[in-house]
Amino acid sequence: MIAVIWFLFLTSIITTALVWMLDHNGIVVVNWLGYEAKTDILTAILLAIFFTFFISACSYILARLLAIRFPNLLKLFFKRNYVKRLEKLVSRHHQAFELMSQLSLALEVGDKKSALELHKKFSKLIKHPILNNFFLGKIFFQNQEFSKAAEFFIKFGENKHAKILVLKSKLKLALQNQDDVTAIAYAKQILSAKRDSFDSAKTLFTLYKRRGLWQEAKGLIAEYGSDQFKDELQQRDVAVINSALAIEAYQQKKFLLAIKHAKIALRAEDNFLPSLEILLKSWLRLGLSFKTIWKIKSLWRDNPHLILAEIFDMANRKSSPQNRVKAMKKLAELNNDSALGKLATGIVAFKVGQYEIAKEFLHLSILKEKTNRAYKVLANVEKALNNEEECKKNLAKSQMLTRDDHYSCNSCNHVSSKWSAKCNSCGSYDSLEWNS
Repeated sequence: MIAVIWFLFLTSIITTALVWMLDHNGIVVVNWLGYEAKTDILTAILLAIFFTFFISACSYILARLLAIRFPNLLKLFFKRNYVKRLEKLVSRHHQAFELMSQLSLALEVGDKKSALELHKKFSKLIKHPILNNFFLGKIFFQNQEFSKAAEFFIKFGENKHAKILVLKSKLKLALQNQDDVTAIAYAKQILSAKRDSFDSAKTLFTLYKRRGLWQEAKGLIAEYGSDQFKDELQQRDVAVINSALAIEAYQQKKFLLAIKHAKIALRAEDNFLPSLEILLKSWLRLGLSFKTIWKIKSLWRDNPHLILAEIFDMANRKSSPQNRVKAMKKLAELNNDSALGKLATGIVAFKVGQYEIAKEFLHLSILKEKTNRAYKVLANVEKALNNEEECKKNLAKSQMLTRDDHYSCNSCNHVSSKWSAKCNSCGSYDSLEWNS
């Protein structure tokens, strides 16, 4: 508004002056070497203004040419103050370039305090908004003040590299706030703009792993190669991710795919129980009972486990009750040092209704090792035999022992009957272990 008022004021003054000049226009006579030139005052003023501008323009162009090609000659024809100003300009830019180098080095080593001081000096010497915005964005990004960094990078508008820096700032901010969903979205945008942004790919892989998005994590490995994720992808991660994929395929009745992922997991970590369980169950679902039984027997000799006994009994489910118990006895004899064989035989005998045999083997198991599960099954056997007093005693004893028939989270102690790569309670990755 003030600018408009000033414009109208100046316009009125100039118009009034011109009108007055036209009303009182006089004559100007110039005598020079016997020649006489006569004209009116208004024309004389216009000619003087024209020649002034013409001479100034020629002087400026000549000064620029002489300054570039003949700086010493310039000093002979022009005032020294102009030369001094030009020398100061060059000197100021040299100082700015030196400060820029020091500022870049300070940013490289992450010295925020020095970087801010150097930038303050630099901005006094060079009034260049774009360059100053870049350095301020870098300083705040290095200092993990990502919201401020994004504010400066966004000033570059449609520049594709600036857009990537804005996305990286927002990605870091989302990671700071532990907002995995938003962080995944920004990481995807960065990779769509710049496919070879390996840092963003590694961050995205870690987020996928933490959120249990196994198919997406496997897709990143397929696209970039496992070598790019050496630090993020340990052998244990290969086992966990492929076990999770195997379970997912098994639930979808894609048994061949489940076997494929389970084998990859077992190559990464021998006898990894979740993948071993899925492998054996998938073989059973495909009718490979003989192969399943042979594998369980070879494993039982060195590493007996209740899950193996359960799958072994599943492979013999079409046999008679006597043959099921007999088969489990033979399996137990492959490793007589373990109490699990006696416990597994007692459990199978209880399932098929042979309660006396179950009671016998459960007592033998307890003699070797007192466990929660042994007492609990024995209580059920006594209940089936109508021995209510013995049932209560065994239940009381079972409650004094830690449960050993489930997976538990080593972060929050959440109990789960099935393994998963991520705890359903606290969300921790690879925290479920068999509580034995």
